Amino acid sequence: MSLDELFEGRTGVIPRDLKLNLKRALEGSALEPVEAYLGLAALGMAVDEPRLVEYAEAALFHLDVPAEQSQEAKECAAIMGMLNTYYKFRHMTEHPDDYKSAGLRMMVFGNPRLGKVRFEMLAFALSVLNACESCIRSHEHTLREAGVSVEKLHDLVRLASVVKGFEALGPYGSVNT
Repeated sequence: MSLDELFEGRTGVIPRDLKLNLKRALEGSALEPVEAYLGLAALGMAVDEPRLVEYAEAALFHLDVPAEQSQEAKECAAIMGMLNTYYKFRHMTEHPDDYKSAGLRMMVFGNPRLGKVRFEMLAFALSVLNACESCIRSHEHTLREAGVSVEKLHDLVRLASVVKGFEALGPYGSVNT
């Protein structure tokens, strides 16, 4: 599937802007192609957009990314959905000290197949998408400590933003019938 096919039948200024922004996030950013497409796979899963996931998977296959790494990127959406929900709750409650331990299993952070930095990058992008302030701060701190550039972090935020916009188009956004 090409980028044109991904947006096929969608007309108007907004779908065109989203298409151009997605292309820039995937091809013209500080992110390595593998990082960008792993991010798209995870973010596409998080917003339940199979077309984005399929597009990302095809690119990852051509980039020779092992299937287990592609799968872990997609599954990262699940663990981060769980954690972002919990930590957003902690951040919003008047009594966060009553909930000091999440008590949620998250063993993947110890030894991810993607490697710790790439997994953290996905966790950061998903935390942005899911609007979890405390998780964003935590993952940003970890990534900066690991030497990930601000440009890469900013491009992950842009990618998450474009995916959120794509989700909002839904199956009916600007489609010619």
